[in-house]
Amino acid sequence: MAQVAAPPTEVREESYRPGRGPIDWLGGWRTCIVGGIAFLVLAIAIRIFQQFTAWQYGTDAASTGFSEYYRSLFLAEVFGVTVATLWWWGSLVRRGRKLVNTAISHGEEVRRIAVFWGLVGTTSVILYIMASFWPNQDGSWHQTAIRDTALTPSHIPMFFLFFPLGITFTVGTYLFGRYWLPKIYGAENGFPWSFFLLIAASVTEMAQVAMNEWGHSLWITEEIFAVPFHWPFVMYGWLAAGIFALWAETLVRLLQIEGEIEQAGSVKEEEVA
Repeated sequence: MAQVAAPPTEVREESYRPGRGPIDWLGGWRTCIVGGIAFLVLAIAIRIFQQFTAWQYGTDAASTGFSEYYRSLFLAEVFGVTVATLWWWGSLVRRGRKLVNTAISHGEEVRRIAVFWGLVGTTSVILYIMASFWPNQDGSWHQTAIRDTALTPSHIPMFFLFFPLGITFTVGTYLFGRYWLPKIYGAENGFPWSFFLLIAASVTEMAQVAMNEWGHSLWITEEIFAVPFHWPFVMYGWLAAGIFALWAETLVRLLQIEGEIEQAGSVKEEEVA
């Protein structure tokens, strides 16, 4: 029996509420604003918590106070990040499979690119916090208070919250691009080097934690930044540079969209004439 080709999917223009369009602050850019502020507030809140508890309860891992304040924080971080990551990744895949082949307007694609840039911006904030804010605190803390365990007031938010969040957001941002921006990151285009480098950076940073703790426990106890087992952390910075390619790749698509809109306008003018 001959198969009849299905008619092409009609692309309808989305209507946006005032102030919530593709590139409005409360539209496409909302992800960047909310995400960046949320993780900065989280980091600042933990730092304030440390100010009032670290010296009193954070220097003896065998004490009851440490278990109450810092071991409980550690468990909450591990459980919370694990559950939130699996839920978010699963949600992106489930929703993405339903809409990846759905035709969308140029305006909607621009909005999705803005959301994608927002995820990249939020990831940048997380990478800054995990690679600059906490490591600087970690060096000063461990030169003052010698570690008696891998779970210390500075390690707990750095190694077990923001390092895992780096993996959460680099992979999650790729999944969003894979399904919401198929013309750029669709399966037919292969796995992009930009995301390979970025995801490798966050995974390398997390894996380096084990070597770091081994080195400080059995080799050099002082927190000297130039010790050999700190060298692989430099690779993180090199690999994370792949994040700049994400803006370049999507910018190329924005230029293509502009050309397609101009071409469509020219065709309509010819038809009217």
